[in-house]
Amino acid sequence: MRLRATALLLTCAAPLIAQTPDFRWEKQLAPDKIVSLHNLSGRVVVSPSTTGKVEITGTRRGRGRTEDVTIQVVESDRGITACSMHKDMDMECYDGGFQVHDNRNRNRGRRDWDDQVHIDMEVKVPKGMRVSVSNVSGDVRVTGMEGTIKASSVSGDVRLETAKATSVRASSVSGDVDVVVESLTGDGMLTFSSVSGNVTAQLPQNLDADVSMRSVSGSLDSEFPLTLNGRVSRSSISARIGKGGRELEVHTVSGDVRLRMAKQ
Repeated sequence: MRLRATALLLTCAAPLIAQTPDFRWEKQLAPDKIVSLHNLSGRVVVSPSTTGKVEITGTRRGRGRTEDVTIQVVESDRGITACSMHKDMDMECYDGGFQVHDNRNRNRGRRDWDDQVHIDMEVKVPKGMRVSVSNVSGDVRVTGMEGTIKASSVSGDVRLETAKATSVRASSVSGDVDVVVESLTGDGMLTFSSVSGNVTAQLPQNLDADVSMRSVSGSLDSEFPLTLNGRVSRSSISARIGKGGRELEVHTVSGDVRLRMAKQ
């Protein structure tokens, strides 16, 4: 019994060692610039910067030739574009865009390790800068951003937390979309959508919007009082919240749609 207790104490006392990032980039940008992020495989996490700079780190994981994946940052008059890049794939990172060219024949022998190598992107962005995030295979999480926010994933969940937004677009093909907006300014459009996932949006209680809710095989649920201003069917609702005005679209195909009042 004494030996077991001693071993337990030694185990608990051992320090937790965080993994050192494999990529690091930082720079101070003008507040009107756009931060555009594109990942092929891995998580993307965005949160507020405390240094006034845009800070990007990348951490590789998986099996295979992890050293052959990195992040490329392209600067332009619009801002920066950061893309995950696989060395032996025909890829291009350019101003405001990211493209993987059809290179099946040349890379046929490399697909096994390509599919098992990922890079997680952690990005710090000064509040107020415009943020656009796209991911192919992995989750997207954006916390505490302001202004115009765009976030999407093909095969991952998309989560926006504590946003103070003018306009928001959040979408996923096969994942859930979960959005929490603390406050809204201006009259920018709000669009939340998925193909095979649930869509949940928590919005300010004083929301004024014209809302379109649609789900082919899921349920439609709203905590906001709705004034119908269009046709209502089992799969879609067009209605007004408050005084209306701002366009709000909440759509999915095979999931549930939920509109919630954010807690004050």
